[in-house]
Amino acid sequence: MLSQLINFLRACFRPRSDQNGQLGSDSGGKQDGLLWYKDTGQHFHGEFSMAVVQANNLLEDQSQVESGCLSTHDSGPFGTFVGVYDGHGGPETSRYVNEYLFQHFKIVGL
Repeated sequence: MLSQLINFLRACFRPRSDQNGQLGSDSGGKQDGLLWYKDTGQHFHGEFSMAVVQANNLLEDQSQVESGCLSTHDSGPFGTFVGVYDGHGGPETSRYVNEYLFQHFKIVGL
């Protein structure tokens, strides 16, 4: 049991080292009514999936999972970034944060 927990936690901090791209909201999700999902993304210890269910037709909230290099330098730290952005500031605000926050983190090297 403890070894399974340790393996799970390692998966959160060590992405696949051979992956150059990022797996964010703009990389191939599918929509079915109020459900948005991404079947699989690659990670160091296997695959992950992600799903978002919205409460109404106007999507105010945004989310993203980025796995890979956390810097603009290829030798920079590797890991997983998970962002959940509440749309209380309006849908434009959460979309803006979703689009630019991680990119700014990569520039400063997290």
